[in-house]
Amino acid sequence: MRVGLSMRHLEIFQQVTHHGGFNRAAAHLHIAQSALSRHVQQLESDLGVTLFERSGRGVQLTPAGEILSQRVDSLLRQFRQTRDELVAKADIPRGELAIGLPPSMQTVGKRLLAEYRNAHPDVSITVRVSTSIELREWLLSGHVDIAVFGILEPETVLESYPFQRDQVYGMGAAGSALTSQQLDMKSFSSLPLILTSPPNSMRLLVDHAAQRLNLSLNVIMNVNSIPLLIDLVGDGLGYTALPFSAIQGLEKSGKFVCAPLKQMSYSWTISNSRERPLSAAGRRFRSMVLDLADQREGLQMFDGA
Repeated sequence: MRVGLSMRHLEIFQQVTHHGGFNRAAAHLHIAQSALSRHVQQLESDLGVTLFERSGRGVQLTPAGEILSQRVDSLLRQFRQTRDELVAKADIPRGELAIGLPPSMQTVGKRLLAEYRNAHPDVSITVRVSTSIELREWLLSGHVDIAVFGILEPETVLESYPFQRDQVYGMGAAGSALTSQQLDMKSFSSLPLILTSPPNSMRLLVDHAAQRLNLSLNVIMNVNSIPLLIDLVGDGLGYTALPFSAIQGLEKSGKFVCAPLKQMSYSWTISNSRERPLSAAGRRFRSMVLDLADQREGLQMFDGA
């Protein structure tokens, strides 16, 4: 008997078992049912057993299928652990890399991605953009391999490398009541504010700063899109607070005025899960981020005054 346990075959078997049928499993995996059935048939052929009893009412596990169902999670975990250990030993960046970026670092992110792609064309890159809190969850669940996000508290479940501390700025439209002079939180809190939607980490930073001073924020709008938020501020509808990485270059456009918020800075980190060793492709991306911060080219570094 030839036993050909492939990771893909086991994953499909796991999904059919979990969803209780071929149709739902195929929809979940975004593949044709005929292709899914071929994978299951190949697995049954390789093992020499029938795994499912098929009927008009769906599928049921056979005794052999029950045994595999009890062990498939452990088998897949061993497959992935072995794969991750081997990938971590590789020195040449190749394969796939899923990168997480926050909306407020897309200017710097574009430069990093362009440089990385030019240096490592054999790496297939997937970029996911979301809030820092969701990026952290994606790291833990394996949806991304490495991510750049703002960090408010020390991490234990992630391997994190702080690389940049940004001054936070209050921003309004040119000609508004705001000047480029340093702004205190009391004055800022009284302005009509358009802020990132909670639980965005930038919003948490502003909320916590106000709470420490027993201030109430005059929030007139919550927006979960940084580009839209900036457009609304530029149209004179309100004011916002963003780290330097999100606003660099905007003041030069003549549409905005930016004032540093007193004693407020935002810390960036690049992180990966401790449970999954980072591949050579991921380690190289991390090195590029840290190198770029060290060079201070196109970035403004602050000591958190």
